[in-house]
Amino acid sequence: MSREEWLKDEANQLKIRSGNVYSDDKLVAFIYELLRDYLPVSDVEMCVRNSTGPGTEEFNFCNGYLADYAKDIAKRLRA
Repeated sequence: MSREEWLKDEANQLKIRSGNVYSDDKLVAFIYELLRDYLPVSDVEMCVRNSTGPGTEEFNFCNGYLADYAKDIAKRLRA
């Protein structure tokens, strides 16, 4: 086995060991990319906790433009 073949095999084995997960859910893909490249997991988890549970049936947003953009993103990801 050549070094190139060995490296390719090692990369494939690492991919298998590290997850190799698939999804057709756009929201999962969006959140995954945010977590992988842009936001600390702890910050996202805090946002999830602030958006779920008791007392989170309705939200009042003070920045209407940002809220409308968030609604637009949610609509596109749910399509």
